[in-house]
Amino acid sequence: MVNLLQDVADSCRTGAATNVIFGLALGYKSVIIPIFAIAVAIYVSFSLAAMYGIAVAALGMLSTIATGLAIDAYGPTSDNAGGIAEMAGMSHSIRERTDALDAAGNTTAAIGKVEHLHVW
Repeated sequence: MVNLLQDVADSCRTGAATNVIFGLALGYKSVIIPIFAIAVAIYVSFSLAAMYGIAVAALGMLSTIATGLAIDAYGPTSDNAGGIAEMAGMSHSIRERTDALDAAGNTTAAIGKVEHLHVW
């Protein structure tokens, strides 16, 4: 990790263009494993069930998007509900309700962060 940071710092010394190019190269490096994983999944699914296998594999990969989006959207929204209610000057009873949402929001926000770390 230290070597990588040193390489980024070195690319900054020679100018903005080399810094941008180096950043793009690092970004492309980060997707090598997922691309190979998808390629292997396509090959195996085609070997087992031809085009139907590819369709089922694609559907399986796409089916997780809804869950990920719901977690990413619900977490921060409900996590901020208590703060919004407090800043709006709402009654204490509303704040009690938003405390439960706040707890759920903290949990889903943490799950979303772990999910993003797992993907990368």
